[in-house]
Amino acid sequence: MTAAIDGPRLVRPEEFREAMTLAERCFGFESGGLKRRMPHCFDESKPERHAIVKRDGAVVSHVACVPAELRAGSARIECGGVAGVATDPDHRGEGYMTRLIEFWLERLDERTVPLAELEGDRVGYGRFGWENAGRERRYLITERSFGREPGGTDRVRQYRGPEDLDAIEPIHERERYRVSRDRRRYERLFDQRDLETLVFEGDRPAYLAHRGSDPTAILEFGGSREGLVALLATVLESADSGELALFTHPHHPLTALFREVAADWRTQPHRKLNVLDLTGTLEAYEPLLADRWRSMAQALGGDRSDSVTLALDGTEAGESVEASREAVAIRTTGDVLAVERTSRSPDVVLDRRTMTRLLFGSSDACWSIKRSRPILRSVLPLEYYFWQTETI
Repeated sequence: MTAAIDGPRLVRPEEFREAMTLAERCFGFESGGLKRRMPHCFDESKPERHAIVKRDGAVVSHVACVPAELRAGSARIECGGVAGVATDPDHRGEGYMTRLIEFWLERLDERTVPLAELEGDRVGYGRFGWENAGRERRYLITERSFGREPGGTDRVRQYRGPEDLDAIEPIHERERYRVSRDRRRYERLFDQRDLETLVFEGDRPAYLAHRGSDPTAILEFGGSREGLVALLATVLESADSGELALFTHPHHPLTALFREVAADWRTQPHRKLNVLDLTGTLEAYEPLLADRWRSMAQALGGDRSDSVTLALDGTEAGESVEASREAVAIRTTGDVLAVERTSRSPDVVLDRRTMTRLLFGSSDACWSIKRSRPILRSVLPLEYYFWQTETI
């Protein structure tokens, strides 16, 4: 008998719990565990973020797509975060996950969302266009990091719930690289299972959220140097391994402190991005690009007028050559940079993975292209950051 396949489609409210049961079984969580660990992703009140495939009336595959607005200074970039990719082990290899991923990519394209992101295997998801992107710094803090007892540890206390968000929220909102949050998202993020948050009280407040013990992971923090030192010292006192792994982006304003006290550090790829709409991506990042160019041009002086035109090669997705090569130009005149759509033939045409490496990869990624294009060499790579508390 031929199996009855229903989907891919959005989950119905009455099917949400069954879809979560499948995902929890695949990821090794107890009932309700995903919601407690990642409440900002697995929210029963948002069924439109979850898609499923059913076979003979049972949910056999699930993929969620959670909207996120990336912030890079004044730039705001809409992004779809793919999460909860789960297929019943008895039905893997039958193409259900592929159909669900394509379902979400089509919906994001229809809504002109420029970027999609996820965690996961680079090779496995690369065929859909995802590539390593962004940078994350991991600092190892040990008991020897502080030569003497830092002051202020008597002002460290446990997070008291929403009342402390009045202090935490403005601290986090000053971060240059982050994801936009409303008040409900703040409340849910700091209510995650196994997440412990400490607050440093005083005129120069700070906070720190951590989880785990081998080593203890510092997933989010913010505030004054004095406060953060006291918070780190407090967590070290109770860390079973005597070590902390602190995660942040490489441009954090307290980088000098971390390099001073860390026993070691390394830079690693942050997450994976998929450039769905090149023009939309560059237009959204225009404020960041313009700031970088202005700083560079003013420092070097002279007339720095130039342009470069980029396009995505979408023929791999079955588009016509004409449709796939909508071009976008980055132009400079003096110290002014502008991003604009153009009908001229592109100077650089890349597939989506290579375009992601060019825009968001390391400084030396696609160096042969950057070397011949001074604009790109000056303003790339682009930056973004998901704090570890808000993993999607």
